[in-house]
Amino acid sequence: MVKLKVGRNIFDIDDNDLILDNGACYILVTKKITKNYSSCSPTVSKKLFNDMKKCDVIFRSEGLRQAAIERYGNSVVTFWKFDVDQMQNMVISR
Repeated sequence: MVKLKVGRNIFDIDDNDLILDNGACYILVTKKITKNYSSCSPTVSKKLFNDMKKCDVIFRSEGLRQAAIERYGNSVVTFWKFDVDQMQNMVISR
């Protein structure tokens, strides 16, 4: 498990967490932010997403893309998954 800061919140990330890429923004769909009586999924900044992609700590596959299309019914969306082992190796090496 790795901690990831998204905006003002810190989330515990594991192998089951997913980022939804809908072509306009990146949403961490497996986590929730609760304010008062409502909750929403946090939005990952484009800079953070591009940095994670460049460091190979997130990846996508055809199976993840098909799962996103099946869930949301749109061919533009895809899921990205975290490579927690790669994230832990980055933390140890620094």
